Amino acid sequence: MKRKLTIALVPAVALLILAIIYWTDTAHWFLRYTGADAEPGTWYGFWSGFGGAIPDFLILGSIVTIYRHHNCHVKGCLRLGKPVEGTPYLACPLHHPAHEGDKRSVSEEIIKLAHKAHLEREASGGRAA
Repeated sequence: MKRKLTIALVPAVALLILAIIYWTDTAHWFLRYTGADAEPGTWYGFWSGFGGAIPDFLILGSIVTIYRHHNCHVKGCLRLGKPVEGTPYLACPLHHPAHEGDKRSVSEEIIKLAHKAHLEREASGGRAA
């Protein structure tokens, strides 16, 4: 673990040292990239440049969040899922118990057992066993 941390920190520290050494160039690049330089006003340049891309990142994040909320709960499965009755899990047609086919880290057997228990509860008229 220490080795991985060291391998990750060395490039970050080197980049920080280079940014300090070349501070004027770094500051100029940052101001130019964010749109805060060479414009009639600082905020105009920001919102016309770098700041104008913020909604794009928010939209992309929303799409990823919605996908993650609706995908199959079987670990490693990327398909969209439907609810498995009587359970909190979603399963794609391949893994759904009714289609003979796991929540991330939940096995297929657990989903099938939960679905079977639900079907048994329905068959007994909803009474607890």
